[in-house]
Amino acid sequence: MDSEKIDIERVRTLYNQMDDIWPASDKWYTYTHQQMIKYIDGFKKKYEISNSSKVVNIGSAGNEYNIPGEHYHVDIAEERIKHCSHFYVGSAEELPFSDNYFDVGLCVGSVINYCDPLLVISEISRVLKPNAVSVLDFEQSRSYQFIGSSFNCNARIITSFNSGVDDRIWIFSERIIRSYCKMHGLKVKDVHYFHLLTPLIYLICKDENKAANFTFADKVLHWIPYLRKISCNVILTVQKSAK
Repeated sequence: MDSEKIDIERVRTLYNQMDDIWPASDKWYTYTHQQMIKYIDGFKKKYEISNSSKVVNIGSAGNEYNIPGEHYHVDIAEERIKHCSHFYVGSAEELPFSDNYFDVGLCVGSVINYCDPLLVISEISRVLKPNAVSVLDFEQSRSYQFIGSSFNCNARIITSFNSGVDDRIWIFSERIIRSYCKMHGLKVKDVHYFHLLTPLIYLICKDENKAANFTFADKVLHWIPYLRKISCNVILTVQKSAK
């Protein structure tokens, strides 16, 4: 991964200048956002998160997803978080917090696809308290969009789309993300895959809005053991070990 880099200044400018990260006019990203909200709602119900919980919200863009607690927002795009009570302009690869400080972690919106996932996962593990939980979302390489090119590769920079704008991001295999979590004492407790068929439609038509008309297939493919793991997006719940 050292031989290639994402232009972070370009990413910072892109997100600072966006009117809306989740524009209603973009069906693909609207569905993505809906899936994140639904998953995080289930996460909140399953784990004990209170108003006194300390939450590290990495790449938050100011969004707290109605998770209770005291949020500490970290983002490279200052315009998105400067209104928050606790905000820190910086990288997910180097969090400005003490060890074992947070009760809950949140890193969604494909934040790690702009970063070195080993560093990000290491930092998440470092700042979480023992037994603390976190949600981590990423775009994976085991997606129909990458058939014939980067399908299921460990890591590669690709040109993708972001609300109608070309964007360069890393894609990763689920196995390498899981291995990094295990390396840093984070046990995967739950996983959710979405955008299953839509990448194949996008591969054919090169139009994310047209492809997003096929999100209904997630409900069907979700029940087919192998096919449900071939997806654009993966969300994990991880828990730090007690040691």
